[in-house]
Amino acid sequence: MSVHGAVASRSRRGRDHLRTLAYEITIAEARERERIALGLHDDIGQFLTLARLKLGELRQHAPADAAAPLLDDIGALLAQAARATRSATFDLSSPVLRLGLEQALHSLADRLARDSRLSVSFLCAVAPPELPEAVLAVVFRSVRELCLNVQKHAGAQHVDIAVHSKGGQLAVDVADDGVGFVPALAPRQQFSRAGGFGLASAQIQMLAIGGRLDIRSVPGFGTQASIAVPLAA
Repeated sequence: MSVHGAVASRSRRGRDHLRTLAYEITIAEARERERIALGLHDDIGQFLTLARLKLGELRQHAPADAAAPLLDDIGALLAQAARATRSATFDLSSPVLRLGLEQALHSLADRLARDSRLSVSFLCAVAPPELPEAVLAVVFRSVRELCLNVQKHAGAQHVDIAVHSKGGQLAVDVADDGVGFVPALAPRQQFSRAGGFGLASAQIQMLAIGGRLDIRSVPGFGTQASIAVPLAA
């Protein structure tokens, strides 16, 4: 083998090793996030539910006039804490590991429609892909981040989420009819949220698993984002 061939071979082995590490780190992160999310749901969520039940019992025995405003305030705080816990649980979890990609994305579309004034359509035109958990987790979290950016920044009325196969790849398209922007001029913070996955991170992890995330937009004509990963291992 020539020197050039030996260098090329070592380079390929190095890339393969990095790809393997990326898979392992990504799935370990997804499982840890799922563990934390389940802890929030099973422990803190149940404690909050129990506290609200106890508050209801207290209402029945406390003097109505004197205690009612304070009990109302406590009830409102508990309800707010419950909503925050549910939101954190959703943000942390990777339901694709439990439900499969199609059902997880369908649930994401339903949640987006419920939590916003957006009209959301979802179409899956591909059989459930047999891909590593790490790949599915990155795809789901990337789509979720795209949807959150539409909700927060696009000023859109409608969002289309479509799953299909194209050229030996699994593709997920997220298109909106919002205000659009010039991608090269958009501020970096527009594509991330405090404490979240962030599209910058999504693009890096998509590359690590052999996929890509492309965003196309024109001011006044909405935004089209496309995720693609190879269907073959």
